Amino acid sequence: MENYSDHSDEVMEEEPEQNEDYGICLPRRPTRDKDTPTTFNKTSNACFNLIHEALYKNEWQRATSLFISYVHILESQSSGLIMNAPEIIWRLGNEILLNHPKTMPEDLNVFNETIKNIGVNSYLPISLEQVYSLLCNGQTEEAYRTLAATESWRFGKTSISQNELLKLVQAYRAVLDYYSWLDKRAAVTQSEMDLNSQASATKDMSGFFRQASITFQEILHFPGVWDPFILNFVNLLESSGNEEEAEQVLIEYAYNNKNPANPNAHVYLYEFKKRRGDSDEALIKVLKILHALVPSHKLMLEFSRLLRNSGSDEHHQLALQVLFDLLDHSGWKDSMVAWRRLAKLLKKTLKCGQPSWISEMWNSRSDWWPSYHFTKFQMKKDWENCVELAVKKASVAAMLQGQDCSYFSSVYQMGDDNQRKALDRVMKVLKT
Repeated sequence: MENYSDHSDEVMEEEPEQNEDYGICLPRRPTRDKDTPTTFNKTSNACFNLIHEALYKNEWQRATSLFISYVHILESQSSGLIMNAPEIIWRLGNEILLNHPKTMPEDLNVFNETIKNIGVNSYLPISLEQVYSLLCNGQTEEAYRTLAATESWRFGKTSISQNELLKLVQAYRAVLDYYSWLDKRAAVTQSEMDLNSQASATKDMSGFFRQASITFQEILHFPGVWDPFILNFVNLLESSGNEEEAEQVLIEYAYNNKNPANPNAHVYLYEFKKRRGDSDEALIKVLKILHALVPSHKLMLEFSRLLRNSGSDEHHQLALQVLFDLLDHSGWKDSMVAWRRLAKLLKKTLKCGQPSWISEMWNSRSDWWPSYHFTKFQMKKDWENCVELAVKKASVAAMLQGQDCSYFSSVYQMGDDNQRKALDRVMKVLKT
């Protein structure tokens, strides 16, 4: 820690004495005494636990003092401790510096530069985190320098994990080129330039666009989850008017079988098509796959609306399934919108003379939905929280279980004239 700047020394203050309430001093380098390494390890673990406690309580000064003692773990003779020590110190130090009230932006950079040279296994991940932090703080030039040093770094034979991290390094390089392209575009469009300056800036824009595009394309060939980088690539292409290429990128990302299943890929494709004003049929096609992956996704409400409005019997039946699947999940249990739409769709289904569609959905749920949604306890809770929700659920309960079910009966008795009229209309539908 001696390599810190003067200001960093103010944050990571001098090592506390043993008798301070918040400090703990680890033994120095272990001797050959057989008992000493054990004592050293136990004390290290105790210090580590105290740091965790201080972090949990947001006691950043106490955590700083303990952390200064904890770095002596690097003197341990335990191979297990030494192997993991650089990453542990890096993560703890970053957490403290990110939250300490006296921390300056450069402190984090100095700390990362110091720590990443302690263990070779930590160099790449720390460098990537460092680049991300610099980008968040708007220090693009410093991020470029750090990334350039990281790209040229090698240690021994390239392992699988190193190769994956090097792909991330490439991805960050593409992001930096994309940011540079944005800056150049803003300079060209918003400032008054002479013809020579404008031509130079336009040439730079073209260079950054080409570099970013090539690198982003290379990343796509490597299976994985690349969400933030794909979004940047799509924004780059859309902003430059290459909508067809942007669509192909999203289609490749969503439907490439080599990539792991990723709901976000289908969300991005849907959002792109919606921005472009594609047909409802095209949107339904994308959301149908998302429904298979995540039936509780928030876009399922939009999916049910599109299906309901399409006018086809097949889509009508699928809309029922989508809403039933949505309400299977606890996160939607109290959703007024979901219950209102289900009640409306159930009425429409009965009026169309298709009770079998409802039976098909209900048969697999009849043994657990009543105790999940329609108990008297749940009814009281719904009534207290939202009377309209209780009325809509009562309508659904009656159409699924009949008007004699307890949830419907209880709501009907407690409701006022307007609420009872709404429920009477449901009973009228059931009798037809």
